[in-house]
Amino acid sequence: MKTINCFYATDDPNASAGGDDTKKTDNKGLVTTDTVYVSPDGGDTDEAFPKPNVEYDFCVDVANTGTLPSDSFYVRFTLSGDQDPAKDLDFKQDAGLDANGTVKAVVHFGSFPNTFATYHLEACIYAASNPGTPINCAGSFDITVNTEDNSNSTATTPADTTTTTDPEADDHSGNG
Repeated sequence: MKTINCFYATDDPNASAGGDDTKKTDNKGLVTTDTVYVSPDGGDTDEAFPKPNVEYDFCVDVANTGTLPSDSFYVRFTLSGDQDPAKDLDFKQDAGLDANGTVKAVVHFGSFPNTFATYHLEACIYAASNPGTPINCAGSFDITVNTEDNSNSTATTPADTTTTTDPEADDHSGNG
């Protein structure tokens, strides 16, 4: 018996030769389009000066500048500096990203404590199939959080410690 292999010509760049139906992907076009930022509302507002005790998200915009869709990837946000040990939070994009597509990578962080501290925030894109090597990293963001006085704005006065003396009772003449 003789075996005959048939191949079909196609103009579809996502089609693969040899009858393999796997979709071609390319992660090299994945880039961050700006600096990583902190937001109190899921990425709509870039908070330049984060405050303590306010819930924040970490955000960065990701684009696929390639001509093929990407494979599954994730964005790792790393908060370091006075955050010791460093804290990693991952945004996963299991479906990949279409060619020329964009996505806002957002992870919920929580709130900074009400203590003076300096932090360093980074975000890098990693292929799910190669987590050891970043594809692209955003510009980092150095964050300084100052303490805030959460007390009541009403002024309080210390207890009156002034003492008065009766000049007649305090006779230093020895005739008393």
